[in-house]
Amino acid sequence: MTSSTTPDRERRLGLLAAGFTALLWGFLAIAMKVATREVPVLTIVWFRFAFAFALLALFVGRRDGSRLGILRRPPLLGLVAALCLTANYLGYLAGLARTTPSNAQVLIQTAPLMLALVGVVVFRERLTRKQVVGCAAALAGFTLFAWDQARGGVVAASALREGNLLILAAAVAWVGYAALQKHLSGRGLAPQDLNLLLYLVPTLTLWPLVDWSALAGLSAGMWALMGFLGANTLLAYGAIGEALKRLPAYQVSVVITLNPLITLAATVVLHASGASWAPADAVGGAGYLGAALVVTGILVVLRHRARA
Repeated sequence: MTSSTTPDRERRLGLLAAGFTALLWGFLAIAMKVATREVPVLTIVWFRFAFAFALLALFVGRRDGSRLGILRRPPLLGLVAALCLTANYLGYLAGLARTTPSNAQVLIQTAPLMLALVGVVVFRERLTRKQVVGCAAALAGFTLFAWDQARGGVVAASALREGNLLILAAAVAWVGYAALQKHLSGRGLAPQDLNLLLYLVPTLTLWPLVDWSALAGLSAGMWALMGFLGANTLLAYGAIGEALKRLPAYQVSVVITLNPLITLAATVVLHASGASWAPADAVGGAGYLGAALVVTGILVVLRHRARA
């Protein structure tokens, strides 16, 4: 009985971990947009990684100091994954600073779609008819949402173009990170041990670029927000590492794909409640339809692959 129930239990844990990541990322874009009002992008990214590394190193070191050995002899692919994740953070936050939370969250969904299609290019897998329809729906959704954002007038057209390009670059970097994370987990490397490396590399490489004066002048409320961003990094990537350990990458992507819906819903609630600190955002009927097409199309692609 134990052997038959263990896979089901592991799958449930993986789904819960992926869902927790989606929830955290759903609120993350709004919080980061607020933070960029007072803190430069590079400093925010550095702080998130440094915060996450400090807490995780303390936790892992107290449980088993030998696990810190990965920092002394890091695997080469682990270093590449860390650089990919750093590029993802920088590109996404720089794009978010130029656009809106809703726009960033919808556009970054090109990442799980790219991850699902990597097998087509790398392993020469064939797209089924349903997958082609799903890709077409997602592309139509991206186009419709982009049109809605362009006519919304919340940000200038030039800033929107620059932001979208940065977010797309961040999506490509995330695909590289996720593929390497899955590969290294499959080789027996514990997710949290790998995360130590993923957090340390950007902490060290971005250190010279930190704007210390910006951090020194923060209010208590902004420090609380920065603490949330750091904790979000630790918890979200800790959870996704556990999810990738227990589930195929495409199943993790299915759950994560739902996070823009959380952002859209949270944005509506904040504006309806009159929250003065909520970042400017505007999504029209065409935009909501486009977002629905994006999520539905990606789910069709990923779910069909899950049955294949």
